[in-house]
Amino acid sequence: MKNQLLTFILLLMVFPGFAQLTLESSANLIVESGSTVIVTGGIVNNSGTIDNKGTIENKGDLVNNTSTLFATTSTGTFKFNGTTAQEITGNFDAGFYGITEIDNTNGVSITTTSTGADQTINGELKFTSGTLTLNGFNLTLGSTDPTGTGASAYVVTNGTGTLKRNVPADGATNVTFPVGNTAYNPLTLQNASGATTDTYGVKVVDNNPTNFTDDHSVDRSWVVTEETSGGSGLTVTAQWSSGEELTDFDRTSSGIGLTTDDGTTVTWSDMSAAGGTEPYYVSGSGFDGTGTFMVGDYYYGGLKLDLKFFLAGAYNGSTMNLTLNTKGLIPLTDPYGTGKSVASIPSNAVDWVVVRLRDKNSSSSILHEEAFFIDADGYLLNTDGTTGGKLTEITADNYFIEVNHRNHNGVMTLSTVDLTQATPSFDFTANTNVYGTDPQVDLGSGVYGLRKGNVNGDARIAKVGPASINDYLSLLSILVSYFIFSCIIWQEFSNSEQVLIPFL
Repeated sequence: MKNQLLTFILLLMVFPGFAQLTLESSANLIVESGSTVIVTGGIVNNSGTIDNKGTIENKGDLVNNTSTLFATTSTGTFKFNGTTAQEITGNFDAGFYGITEIDNTNGVSITTTSTGADQTINGELKFTSGTLTLNGFNLTLGSTDPTGTGASAYVVTNGTGTLKRNVPADGATNVTFPVGNTAYNPLTLQNASGATTDTYGVKVVDNNPTNFTDDHSVDRSWVVTEETSGGSGLTVTAQWSSGEELTDFDRTSSGIGLTTDDGTTVTWSDMSAAGGTEPYYVSGSGFDGTGTFMVGDYYYGGLKLDLKFFLAGAYNGSTMNLTLNTKGLIPLTDPYGTGKSVASIPSNAVDWVVVRLRDKNSSSSILHEEAFFIDADGYLLNTDGTTGGKLTEITADNYFIEVNHRNHNGVMTLSTVDLTQATPSFDFTANTNVYGTDPQVDLGSGVYGLRKGNVNGDARIAKVGPASINDYLSLLSILVSYFIFSCIIWQEFSNSEQVLIPFL
């Protein structure tokens, strides 16, 4: 009877409006379907509940000081539609059910004061106008997608607070986090089938991580957390506008990056053309963890080079032998001084090779060099064994390309190769459009390869002349050193009391 009387009184007073509605002594406000309650001065709940099946228009702040406010049976609309900025405050989560509507051009925020609480919207978050600002508090949404989101209607993550949603591990459900800071930059997560269903928190920062300073990116980053660590298999889709792109960013070849150390190291997805037309979006997949996600272009993801060439010394008539690999003679660190190292050699690697990019205006000027492996079929391998050499932190342009090996003479293209293509390619084995007279050796059947015998690695093969350039003398010196070393070892064995000679 008490509850019904309270509802009746409120409905009589709805049209003139309330200065403030305060719930005390376990009062239960019931708003029936079809009814509208207008509160002009805000709502303070000290010990009551609201069961709303109609519409409540709250034009002031909402202060909740008890652990329960909205009944789980609430299916109506609770509308923030004041004419000045409104706050959600108090010591407890209001636990919204039904539809929570933001209809205030001046915005609604979870309190900016230290007094406040994380909030949960179990039903639908609906934007009609204005934003919902989190400040230092988290907002958890239920399984219903927010509606009405856009450039001026979204969840503002301006502080430490994050927007949280559950993402099922079914490989199909896209869960959008309608977030932004000074602009709308939503993030969509999809969790791979068989991964761990988890609750993720997302916030947007209006710049890149501190240790990441290059201009081939979008000046936004998305900080993502997860309640259960590990087990993710995320596909991440980020959205931005052209005004947020930094100077050198190329949206025709862009992707998603993930960093866990403030941008010092970043793992990048494959690159592709951005979708959309203002705003734009791009996706990246295969992320096993969370951290700070970014949008960058080919400069970080790498230009994939589809180069083919043979080393004459390893050529067997159709492919190249893996002898150095099978005998464990390939070093774990590249021999060209580029600083690349691996924990193990890919099983299909013939040896390390080096690729050099030379200035399009002056082929004598080397702008970049990078070490790769080469496989038996003559194609570049990345250090992880994947095919197609990736050149990172290289501006897409035209370059002369040189390929080289430590015991062969290198070869360079006669004209430049356009690295702005999706997959730049060049086949050195055809021996066409290569620099120099007879730069390669004919391996038979119209197939050419790098000339072998460059013992001292000076980019020339010589049997005469001073020791500094004479490969014959270099080889002889190596053989003599080997012979002397063998003699020393034999002498040591001879002076031993016992000599063990294994039978092979």
